[in-house]
Order: sequence, then C-alpha cells, then structure tokens
Amino acid sequence: MNFVGNLSSQAAPWACRYSRRLTLLTATALLFLVCFAQAGDPGALIKERCLECHGMDKTCAVTTDDPQWWNETVLRMVEYKSEVLAEDEAGTVSLFLADAKKRATLCPAN
Repeated sequence: MNFVGNLSSQAAPWACRYSRRLTLLTATALLFLVCFAQAGDPGALIKERCLECHGMDKTCAVTTDDPQWWNETVLRMVEYKSEVLAEDEAGTVSLFLADAKKRATLCPAN
C-alpha cells in the first residue's frame, strides 16, 4: 500500500500541470477559432462593428456594385472611427458589400 500511496502522490502534481496546460491550450485554440471565423465572415464583421454607428438601411438602399465605390465609402467610415476596421478588414468588407447578393443578406427584409 505504501508504494501505491507514493505513486498517487507523485502523479497528482504532474496530472495537475498537464491539466492546466491542456486547459490553456484549449482556451487559446478557441480564441483563435473565433478570430478566424470572424475574419472569414465579413457579414459578421459588419454586424459586429459597423452597426455600432449606423443601421443597414442606407447600405441596403445603395444599388451600386462598384468595388472602388464601396472601398472609398468604407475607408471614409474608417476615417470617422479608425479603430473599427483594420486596413485588410476594410478591403474584405468593401468586396462583400460590392456583391449585391451578399449585401442583401444584411438587409432587414432578409
């Protein structure tokens, strides 16, 4: 019994360290997955960040699909509030909004 008692008391600290590392690794992986999921979904990015300042009514009323027009418009919004989107995010959002079908997914009627 003494051997078993010693074995379990030695294994406990190792198991605890392993458990903490596994928990930290899992939490980090989940954080990255959430970030990548948002980065891969411009619609979610728009809903999360752009709707803080304005609704989608004006955006949904726009009929142009010109990527350059949308890029200039998004960059103008970023000038008002620079922390809203990073440069690469602004480009992704602009391309999303320049696609009428994708843009329509953000409109209240849908």
